[in-house]
Amino acid sequence: MATASPTPPRTSKSRGSLRLLLPATYLALMLLSIGSFIVWTGLRLQAAALAQAGNDLELQARLIANGLQEPLEHWVEAEAEADEGGGYIPSIQSEGGEEDEGTEGGRWALPPDPTLVRLVAAAAQNTGGRITLADARQSVVYSSDPAIPLYRMDNTIEFPPDGQVRRAIRQDEWTQAERLFVTLPLFKDGQTLSGYVQLSVPTAPLYAHIHQTWINLLAAGLVVLLLTTLVSLGMAHFILRPIQALTRVAGAIAGGDLAQQVTPAGPDEVRRLALAFNQMVGQVRETLAHQKAFVAHAAHELRTPLTGLRLRLEMLQAHGQSDPALTQRYLTQMEEEIAHLNRLAEHLLTLAALDARALPPPVPLDLAPLLYALADEMGTQARQARLALQVDVPVHLPPVAVNADSMRAALRNLLDNAIQYTPAGGQVTLRAVGEAHEVRITIADTGIGIPPEAIGHVFERFYRVDKARSRKLGGAGLGLPLVQGIVETYGGRVEMQSTVGRGSVFTVHLPRMRDP
Repeated sequence: MATASPTPPRTSKSRGSLRLLLPATYLALMLLSIGSFIVWTGLRLQAAALAQAGNDLELQARLIANGLQEPLEHWVEAEAEADEGGGYIPSIQSEGGEEDEGTEGGRWALPPDPTLVRLVAAAAQNTGGRITLADARQSVVYSSDPAIPLYRMDNTIEFPPDGQVRRAIRQDEWTQAERLFVTLPLFKDGQTLSGYVQLSVPTAPLYAHIHQTWINLLAAGLVVLLLTTLVSLGMAHFILRPIQALTRVAGAIAGGDLAQQVTPAGPDEVRRLALAFNQMVGQVRETLAHQKAFVAHAAHELRTPLTGLRLRLEMLQAHGQSDPALTQRYLTQMEEEIAHLNRLAEHLLTLAALDARALPPPVPLDLAPLLYALADEMGTQARQARLALQVDVPVHLPPVAVNADSMRAALRNLLDNAIQYTPAGGQVTLRAVGEAHEVRITIADTGIGIPPEAIGHVFERFYRVDKARSRKLGGAGLGLPLVQGIVETYGGRVEMQSTVGRGSVFTVHLPRMRDP
């Protein structure tokens, strides 16, 4: 019964596409930054425009005051003489019939000097503002605006009590429109207050200019935001296109198509990601090919002794009872095949642990006792092969960080190979020495040696120098790869020298542990 392939779980809430999230995030940041910049700049420009308008108006007021000071002083002196002579002007009545405040029921005065009137009118026409003159008693003498009554206190002047220039933006009580006012005191001979000059202009044109400035800033901000949007979309496409290609290739590889490759494109980081991805895929292909080859070789190595066992069992079933000698010979051979299978299984399990990085953890170890135990263990095998086993190992060696069982298996393989491939009458030497930075173990033999063309392959799995002789001796081409894998796992290395007909020398270098 066929079963449906599991589908990936769906999240209850969409997290959004990077194609949208990236421009949206960039756009939000730009909107916040541009908006803040526009507000900050607009407020600064508005304050600067108001300050500049005040400065310009004050400058104009000073120029007008310089031109009006002398006529105003003459009129004030003439008015003072008229007061002494008795020229009474009644107070201005309000619409209700009551006297206006500040006139104290009226006073003697002269009408404004015609020269002063002409100067005020000309200055008002040139500046486009309203000019108001007041005497030292803060009473309006003359104004270019006929709406302002004469000979009364004017609330719009805001006379500076300290004799300083006064600026103000406020609503005009006569026209009910907002205006910018500048009031300057006039001093006779630089000491005696002789009157005041006030210049005012409506703020509507100024605020219209400020409003236009805000519109220009917003328009510029929108243009920048539009360009930013286009650039962010282009950047998103530039970044996401290679990522999408990488996603497609990853999906194809997940489906089993390991021949796919990613073309590096986009920013440097994405290019490096694509190169790393291609490298990873290459390593996966190599690992899978290696595993397939490993499985094929292992199956072949297991099939041969199993086939031999099956054939011998069939022969024993057919002729074992009638031929005791055949039975004994086959049982001995079957025992050797089973021992070979046991060694092969151990090697395969150790190699699998190496591939999975699952070897036992290292501990500080003095290898001298282990080497002496191995020499005793392999001594019997060497004597049976009529070989001399020479041991040159000190009583103690500097400690190294290894696992005892793993190192025993590696060194036993080297000794076993040396004994197996050395003819009778030869010699196998086990030597160890501790140096400043390492412990060096050497296993040398006077055996058949290894041809030069095979030296670069002896550490490959399932490689045999002489396939017929290796199979006869029970070798599967796994011993030396196992030795190299174990030694390198613990930070060491294996070196080999060999000459055909003169023997081989294998040297294991293990880093010495540092003194605490």
